[in-house]
Amino acid sequence: MLGRYPAIARPSSEPESLGGAGGLSGSRLWRYPSGLGTLLARAWPTDGPPRAALEEIHGWLGESADLGFVPAPLRGLDGRTLYGHAGRLWEITPWLPGTAEAGHPPPVDRVRAAFVALAAFHQRLSRHQSPGPSPGLQARLRELTGWLGGGFSAVEAILTLRRDDPLCGAARRWVEAARARAPYAVDGLTRGVGVTVVRQPCLRDVRPEHVLFTGGTVTGLVDFGAMGVDTVAADLARLLAEWTLEAPAARNAALAAYESVRPLAPEETALIEVFERSSAVLVGGHWVRWHFIEGRVFNDPTAVARGLAKGLERLARAETGRFEGSP
Repeated sequence: MLGRYPAIARPSSEPESLGGAGGLSGSRLWRYPSGLGTLLARAWPTDGPPRAALEEIHGWLGESADLGFVPAPLRGLDGRTLYGHAGRLWEITPWLPGTAEAGHPPPVDRVRAAFVALAAFHQRLSRHQSPGPSPGLQARLRELTGWLGGGFSAVEAILTLRRDDPLCGAARRWVEAARARAPYAVDGLTRGVGVTVVRQPCLRDVRPEHVLFTGGTVTGLVDFGAMGVDTVAADLARLLAEWTLEAPAARNAALAAYESVRPLAPEETALIEVFERSSAVLVGGHWVRWHFIEGRVFNDPTAVARGLAKGLERLARAETGRFEGSP
């Protein structure tokens, strides 16, 4: 596969296998030195994004490469950035320096730097804007309607059969709490999907581990497999919630940093909380479905337990009432 690239982009010594590098996508990663510096080879999972979607993402990353923190895929000898090999789709990108911030919330200088970088990325791809409803909110409304329309009951039946599973208790607590909160989320989503908003390429999975820092500077924005068209409110809501930036001072600092580069329209600001409210219910549901219904197996044996704990934490935070009465 590497022979499809110029010699300068091929390994100068044995590539180092990184496995999945702690991610959940199912990708396999290798890091290696080359004449272009350190590079990263990624083999996407067999059930990962289709070729057309990855090629579109590669185009967006290429447009953003000059920002300095976006790993635009390298072109092979025939000019392509994506190759099929051994039943998988492959790409080569620069290895970006830096480490993710583990603090929740992080130091304020890193919060500002991350939201400035996110705004710059959105701004760079603004030429792809178009008006319409948020696809992300539409998908969440369908998902929550499914849970209320029989999904919770179906999971309860499975949990009765799987009572010996050590994760059963956490899953039952999630069902109880999520069932109580779901109608509030559905109400907001029903109104939110009726809002016409600017849509453009967004990350749709911006998490703390995907933002790399060197000191107080963002030196890497990584993992673009979920990228697609939506409102920027989806990305803002995800990172605000992941970093627990709910205190007014931290939240205001984050959004002010973002708006110093890309001002938000009123409808974008309003939809941030609609995304947050629905995420508080759905985060745990993803892990319940993956483990108890789909039977997925993750490289990290603690992944499901941590995911359920995170889902319960998000629901507990929603219970404090911050979302009540929000526009």
